[in-house]
Amino acid sequence: MIRLSSNLIFGMFFLIMCSCASSYKQINPDSLYFTGKSGQDDIEFSYKTSILNTSGNSKFALKEAKSGTSLIAVRILNNSDKEIIIGQNAHLKLGNYQLELLTPNQITSKIKQSTASYLLFMLLTPMHLTIDDRDGPPESYNIGIGVGPGLTLLNMATASGANSAFYNELVQFSLINKSIAPGETTFGLVGFNHHSFGTIELEIFD
Repeated sequence: MIRLSSNLIFGMFFLIMCSCASSYKQINPDSLYFTGKSGQDDIEFSYKTSILNTSGNSKFALKEAKSGTSLIAVRILNNSDKEIIIGQNAHLKLGNYQLELLTPNQITSKIKQSTASYLLFMLLTPMHLTIDDRDGPPESYNIGIGVGPGLTLLNMATASGANSAFYNELVQFSLINKSIAPGETTFGLVGFNHHSFGTIELEIFD
């Protein structure tokens, strides 16, 4: 039998809440303010970094840092008279290094909340609360029978829903093989494998 004080219970629930899954907050790259424009041949290119942190997706940002993956938002304005197709006549560069853009599936596999990890909440299932009564025998309550499975299901569902929402936004704003017509402005979410950061440029070629 586990005897828990009220202070210990509050402490445990505080730790539980800190480790809970979080929902996904949309980045919406088309609503961001971009600075630092660069480009060539009447094509403007700008980007923003740390977008997972600034959009309030701290759990995804931690996964991003641990995986060595970078996710950025980009804006491309095509003022030229020719069509731009990312991956065909245009690509992103980091210094002299051509960036290989990750697909939405690849990004999500690297940057996502782990649903299986929340099965650890099932360890709370045997938890009992015992209250000493001066006028009678101690009273024991199996509070874990609801807390353990309840927190497990809630967090797994929240994490799964967040991962799906993240993937859907990546698909919506993917730039892989994206065609940008003359006069068109395109916003995107770009993921790539790189541990260091420098200036990213859009290179146009024939």
